[in-house]
Amino acid sequence: MSSLRYTRALAAGCAALRGVARQQVRQSCNTCTNRRCLSLAAAAQQQARTKISQTPANAVMSATRTSDSLHLVFGDGTSSDLPYVWLRDNCQCAQCFSEGALGRKLLMQDLDLNVKPALISESERGVTVEWTDGHYSEFTGEWLYDRAFTPTSRTRRRHQFAYTREPWGADHRLPEYDYERMMKDDKVLLDWLITMEKKGSAMVKNAPDRDIAGPELIEHIAYVKPSHYGPHSPVINRPESNNVAFTNAKLGMHNDLAQYEHMPGIIFIHCLKQHIGTGGESVIADGLLAAEILRKSNPDAFHVLTATDAYFWDKGRANYSWEMPEFYKISRHPILTLDSNNDVCRVSLNNAVRDSFLDLPAHKVKSFYAAMKLFNDILYDNSLVFKMDSGDIMTLDNVRCLHGREGYEALSERHIESSYLDWDEARCRRRRLQEKLGANDRK
Repeated sequence: MSSLRYTRALAAGCAALRGVARQQVRQSCNTCTNRRCLSLAAAAQQQARTKISQTPANAVMSATRTSDSLHLVFGDGTSSDLPYVWLRDNCQCAQCFSEGALGRKLLMQDLDLNVKPALISESERGVTVEWTDGHYSEFTGEWLYDRAFTPTSRTRRRHQFAYTREPWGADHRLPEYDYERMMKDDKVLLDWLITMEKKGSAMVKNAPDRDIAGPELIEHIAYVKPSHYGPHSPVINRPESNNVAFTNAKLGMHNDLAQYEHMPGIIFIHCLKQHIGTGGESVIADGLLAAEILRKSNPDAFHVLTATDAYFWDKGRANYSWEMPEFYKISRHPILTLDSNNDVCRVSLNNAVRDSFLDLPAHKVKSFYAAMKLFNDILYDNSLVFKMDSGDIMTLDNVRCLHGREGYEALSERHIESSYLDWDEARCRRRRLQEKLGANDRK
């Protein structure tokens, strides 16, 4: 090969190599660029996710005006329409609301139902509204989020008001609690309070051997609800008793003090001394379960017990010095009371104090008795029978669960003490304990 041709071939080879090298460099650069772009995109996505995760759930992300409401979107993605009339009614300024008393100062007569905002400004911290009358209202995001008209917010408040009740039948076993632990450990007391709201029944064990042990436990929770029998009632076989419960006779299942318009919420049945031998057994049932069985199996009978008022009465004189010297109680209400959701919210049945007066036309009397008897049969078909031990305090939701007892010998030393606690006070203590312990169970 000539020198010139060799030189040209060598130059062509070098050029080809340079082309391959350039292509490899380009590909390498493109790969790096792509990687860099992907890396930047991933970083941006991660930054966005971090920002979202760091945004409080109750932060106000946007506020949009509609004709009658303010539409808010919160940090967790939920949204709600907040009616202007509701916002104005709940203005938190010192003129409209007392921070110390946590009460509304704005009078209903001063509330404009057609109130409109003139100006709205929002930030993550909350919303400020200038109304057309010149009044200013400020709301934090937390306050608005907690009260938003969302299913979650509404359910949360329902559970704060009261837990969902859980029906039980003949296979139920009463949860047990120790008396001293309830007196000394707030967590144990809170657990009992929640159990009573959900199940309506529990057994407190190892109570002191004194007749006021029940009232002492109630006083640790809140206040005793007295009756004309005083702060507590000795349930023993009394001579010339002023109540059939204070005898040795068999008692059908009943709610205590059905003769009261405002019946006691929780009954504490303290066994100081049990009858030895056969007799004195307790029988209890969940009136809520029985009512729902009746609703499904015989809607007509269920309607009779929810739509018919019955009289309950109690008249007599004191057996003990701490009782009301003379009493005469009359109440009037259905045996099954329904709330606005058509759910049974109160059972009030007591055959001993059910009045002989019936505010019914004669042709409806037999159907009323038939409905009562059917309900009674369902109660016993789903009841528990057991014997309490000395030192036991059985606690029952008295406007839900019914209790009775088997008869026992007249000369028996059986001694039961009963006392009462209102549901308003029990739920009050539960909410305060949940705040104190940071245990806001939403179930």
